[in-house]
Amino acid sequence: MALDKKKFYKGKSWGAMPIQLGKNLPSLKLKYLLEVIKRRKDPAAKLLEIGCGSGRILASIRERDKKINLTGIDLSAEQIRLAKQVNKGREITFVQGDGQKLPFKANSFDYVIFFDFLEHIDHPKQALSEIQRVLKKGGHLHFVCPAERQSVYWASMKLFGRHFKEQTGGHVQQYTRKQLAEMVKNAKMKVVEQHYSYHTLGSLMDYGLFTTMLHPKVAQQYWTANNFYAKNEKAKKKTIFNRLLTLGNGIAWAESSVFRKVPLTACAVHLTARK
Repeated sequence: MALDKKKFYKGKSWGAMPIQLGKNLPSLKLKYLLEVIKRRKDPAAKLLEIGCGSGRILASIRERDKKINLTGIDLSAEQIRLAKQVNKGREITFVQGDGQKLPFKANSFDYVIFFDFLEHIDHPKQALSEIQRVLKKGGHLHFVCPAERQSVYWASMKLFGRHFKEQTGGHVQQYTRKQLAEMVKNAKMKVVEQHYSYHTLGSLMDYGLFTTMLHPKVAQQYWTANNFYAKNEKAKKKTIFNRLLTLGNGIAWAESSVFRKVPLTACAVHLTARK
């Protein structure tokens, strides 16, 4: 059964609070991004995030960098409204629009970034072509994307004939690590750096979580009571579910920090490319 995207994404948020660097996977994703943008020569460079949601990543950048120009785009009017609401005073521009058909002129941005976007869309090659178009010459793309076509998820699909994360996580596309790099190259960008995460332990725990989310009560906990996706500090809850999430994130963070340059068994790619 094909994913009903309108129904799946309604009311879901991937968090609104800025990420604090610590021993967890969201922190690791942010760390690699910050390493990329800190190397820039122009303090007032222009950065676009595609699939920005409620602005969590852009707010995390702004807390550490007051000079860079930040723009976020998301298809969801609901998320853009929330982003504008929770980021008042942060000098971030939010636009409702389609990441597969960007409403910006060519050569507009020094950086284009996305976290967990390419696996959710129907036309990933078109999205990468659009990114290449709006990037300035010498500009950089940085993204995080699952490589689930060669992970425990792919093994599960072969064994059970189902890709559970399409239903529970909205992942309508599955890639290999090599495919992701090739897609970027085919979009006329040069891969300059790659890191890896969600190795053996991380991918197994991720698989366990998203498979148990087939149960409605677990899914409800994940989307409504997950401290990593909290809208503010008051929304955080001390539950067994959140303790397990924190423990699992800590283990996966440690594993991925040690093996950041090792692709073997990794289920996620952090890729930087240059136009």
